[in-house]
Amino acid sequence: MALFRFKTRNPNRDRETDAGRMQRLRQVLDEIHDEIENEKNGLRNRYDKVTADAAFSQQALEDDRVDAGMSSKIDELTEAMIRYTKRLASLDGQIGFVTELRERIEQFSQANVGEGASVNPVAAEQG
Repeated sequence: MALFRFKTRNPNRDRETDAGRMQRLRQVLDEIHDEIENEKNGLRNRYDKVTADAAFSQQALEDDRVDAGMSSKIDELTEAMIRYTKRLASLDGQIGFVTELRERIEQFSQANVGEGASVNPVAAEQG
């Protein structure tokens, strides 16, 4: 009878496929997290420099060591600090979001894929 001639996939193959997908998803999120962290670190460095420049400029203005044009420079530096602060907050939000996604992936993997999802599928094939 033709009814008994169908095949089912090997459950180990399904687990390996699922684990591979989860591993790729983790890798993409790790790359995105690193990109955000790199941007944040670079921005933090610029923010620190602008903050120091603004402080020294303000002090020089208060000590009457510079011309009145320094006031507009201080205003520009202040605006830059405000923009940097907003961007840093946005990046922190993005990092939190990516971290939450990673946690949800781990929960999903444990609930739906099983312990095999935490194992690197390439290492499992070699071992």
